[in-house]
Amino acid sequence: MNPLPSLILSAGPGLKIQTVALDSLGVKGMCIAVRTPEISIVIDPGVSAQTEQFPLPEAVREQLRNDYEAAVTAAAQQAEIIVVSHYHLDHFLDRRDPALYGGKIIFAKSPDDLPAKQQETARRFFQMIDGLPREIIWADGRRFKFKKTEIGFSPPLWHGQADTEPGRVIMTEITRGRGKLLVSSDVAGPVDDQTTELITGFQPQVAIIDGYPTFLQSDPQTDLQFLISLFNITHLLLLRSIKTLVLDHHIARDYRYPALFQPVYRLAKKLNKRFGTAAEIIGLRSAVVTALENYGTTRWHRWHPIDLNTISGLVQQAISSGKIDPQWLARRLRTEPTALTSTINRLLG
Repeated sequence: MNPLPSLILSAGPGLKIQTVALDSLGVKGMCIAVRTPEISIVIDPGVSAQTEQFPLPEAVREQLRNDYEAAVTAAAQQAEIIVVSHYHLDHFLDRRDPALYGGKIIFAKSPDDLPAKQQETARRFFQMIDGLPREIIWADGRRFKFKKTEIGFSPPLWHGQADTEPGRVIMTEITRGRGKLLVSSDVAGPVDDQTTELITGFQPQVAIIDGYPTFLQSDPQTDLQFLISLFNITHLLLLRSIKTLVLDHHIARDYRYPALFQPVYRLAKKLNKRFGTAAEIIGLRSAVVTALENYGTTRWHRWHPIDLNTISGLVQQAISSGKIDPQWLARRLRTEPTALTSTINRLLG
């Protein structure tokens, strides 16, 4: 089998990052491998097949899942630390496998504040792997040092909107010297203020963000949460620290995403930031875009790019109805409330 495509990044000397399984490569996943001179880490060693709305034949989707599951297993086998950010099955492999979990330190999301369904998934998983890991540590809000490498975890964050069934996740920060990486796992946007502020405060050079799940919306352009996610991604691109922002996972399940996220692609180009899905940054087209061209549409048959007039109209409506605070938006765009229109035109036009 030919080597599977992967994105290799660096966040300063000694901090090497490799994508293992992500949606833009054709499977559900957010698996990232990180290596420093002190330690090797795999974040979210899971993978699932894309659903039927992904425009690939079922046999191809299943073959990709098999191929990337083997890649995830190989990466985890070489790691000393495994991170499980939450208990959805595209973020960990739910099996008793010494190659995956034997002798590892597992940093995992505490099940205590999760919905009953995820609590039960977590309970069953840890019972299944009992005796394999060297240690299992509830990582929520904690930091750990391995000589010059520091691994930090966010407090529990909402998997998208607050108080909804998916529950909570933890983000992962890795620091070595001046190099900083942030992996959001499943924050779904980001849409939550706390999540965006935590990313901002960490000041990463490389951020790997899961993006808003537009595939759940028939018309994301009318969705306020999608609009908020666009402004939060804009805010992250404006951070001086960020050199590379990978936007993947949820967005790369939707073949409309190049049109929906067009304004932030333009902004990244203006700012000379490395931006896009993992596949795009490698120099490939995302799997969902190639599949659309080869096999045609599935769920959505007509759509158009989001444009400046649409964004401006939605902003005005949201401010008028009190759904967006102009002070909040001004902070996100690093401007004054009186200059919102001109700033939006400048940044996203």
